[in-house]
Amino acid sequence: MLSRFNEPPRPDQPLIVILSDDTDEEDHNVLFPALRDRGTSVIRVHPHELVVNIRDGVQSFSAAGLEFTPDLVVGWVLEDLLFPGMAHLEAFAAAGVPVINSALTLFRAQNKYVTSAHLAAERALGYPVITGRDPVALRSWMAELGGPAVTKPVFGFGGRGLQRADTAADLQPVLAGVEQSGENYYAMPWVQNPGRDIRVYTVNHHAVFAMYRYAPAGQWVTNVKAGGQIAMCPLTEDISALASRASRAVGTLIGGVDIGEDTATGELVVYEVNSCPTCEPPVLLAAADFLAAAARDVDAAVRTWRPAKVYDGVDDDPALFHPSKHGLIRQR
Repeated sequence: MLSRFNEPPRPDQPLIVILSDDTDEEDHNVLFPALRDRGTSVIRVHPHELVVNIRDGVQSFSAAGLEFTPDLVVGWVLEDLLFPGMAHLEAFAAAGVPVINSALTLFRAQNKYVTSAHLAAERALGYPVITGRDPVALRSWMAELGGPAVTKPVFGFGGRGLQRADTAADLQPVLAGVEQSGENYYAMPWVQNPGRDIRVYTVNHHAVFAMYRYAPAGQWVTNVKAGGQIAMCPLTEDISALASRASRAVGTLIGGVDIGEDTATGELVVYEVNSCPTCEPPVLLAAADFLAAAARDVDAAVRTWRPAKVYDGVDDDPALFHPSKHGLIRQR
């Protein structure tokens, strides 16, 4: 079974449904017990196993023979599950069920072009971006840029498909891929950095915890899935404020913001906003606090919830990270 019903919902408790697969099972192993400790029931429902029955204007929901009435749904779908998941999230919302990380939020965050548009509208982008299929426009943009660029898939995560282009000739593989796939290119300037970036985790748009992600020796992609190392990053006012602005721009009530340190200008820049980041234990405990409150009164939770603890000081406790990442922790 693709869903997770290891404890059946209790009728005397609010029910939280996580619409997701088992990609983040390690996260769920922390989040689910924390939610139950806070007096809520929780189940994970895979989009392919959800059955929706609409009769006489009323929707009912079930999966694997279990009928349930959620008090809150959390959208946690990406890649191949994004669009079927978005459809289900819209159905839940139409039935009057509050949704955290709605269909629109997931789409905004998982499409780099749309993310950039919303960041730009909130003055949180800080660099030029180009997207489209016209090769002449891309070459002209790079010539005007006068320096190296980074191209990315419009959809995608985990550092996959990133390419650095130092010259116009370096764009040819990207343009060939666009011609073959029919998908848009997306390009941004190369940001001179100290060989790392910062992943900031936000809950209800508040920065809670951050980590440095270091690129492997001789490489520049910092994502953990690309083989990088990690270390706790104390949250400063500047980092927290930028992450909060980026989160609000895209609408991620639970998410991650990737921030770069531009060593040429001394400024912080937002690379991406993630709606389904692999989280770490401090983030999951904060998310459990927020979700338990939202399951009882979502409007009040969104209006008033603040994290009980913000990790703004140096802390080298390995328990801040999942056990699976302890071998990746970089020593100071």
